[in-house]
Amino acid sequence: MTKKSSPKKLKSSIKSDPDQWTKHLIEPATLEAFFQECTETLGKDQSLETLQNMAAGVIGDLENIWADIEQDQPQYACRKGCSWCCHQNVTVTVPELLHILAYIRDGLDETARKNLKARVQDRAREIAGKTTNERFDGHIACGFLDGDICSIHKARPLQCRGGFSEDESYCKSLLENREATQQSVKNGDATGKYLLAPKIIYNSAQVAISSALNDAGSDGAAYELTMAMAILLKHSDDGTLDNIGSEELASAFLQKKNDEYVTPSPGGADS
Repeated sequence: MTKKSSPKKLKSSIKSDPDQWTKHLIEPATLEAFFQECTETLGKDQSLETLQNMAAGVIGDLENIWADIEQDQPQYACRKGCSWCCHQNVTVTVPELLHILAYIRDGLDETARKNLKARVQDRAREIAGKTTNERFDGHIACGFLDGDICSIHKARPLQCRGGFSEDESYCKSLLENREATQQSVKNGDATGKYLLAPKIIYNSAQVAISSALNDAGSDGAAYELTMAMAILLKHSDDGTLDNIGSEELASAFLQKKNDEYVTPSPGGADS
């Protein structure tokens, strides 16, 4: 996480390209605002503590934005104990990972941390070499799902925070019969049930974090949550977290294969 010169503006390839907005479900004003916020932070230093605090600040601002617009959005069915969507790849940036790691360190007791680490490592081995659809169809849950409850809900990543569904049965159908459900939507026989507004604002913030990190010469890649956290937890326990970088996280970087994303081999995730 070596400090490099900070950027002056958002790259034009993202800022001025509507195709990028559509592809990533982003909103340019939100993207620009968070990009500037992250850029100012990274201009001071790029220590692990600063990256962690940056993620916490972005999350706090986003939660305030969502609170302001939530009442104007369609009613959603999401509730504690509903975990149909928690069986897929979730992309996270390094600051989000550090935010989660801090929560695990400060918010869980020793037994809970030990159990969580074992579960995350087991899941990392299960998803290794699998495409997103293979993982989903195999019902391989997120490493942080304990029963049907998210064990890091307060520190959950941006992609999880932006997922709201109007219909629990739709999410269940996606997990239990993905191909048929997706085909029904494609044919127009059914409609997707995920709310667009929260997805856009949380996506915009994550793209802003990634862009600011890249422009500052740091690691702006998006990693797979379970695999990346297995690696970070090991380094944290070994006392080598300060040395973490893109090379150590390489086995958590989702690779494109035949129009799907696949998680590489576990590598550093093994204990």
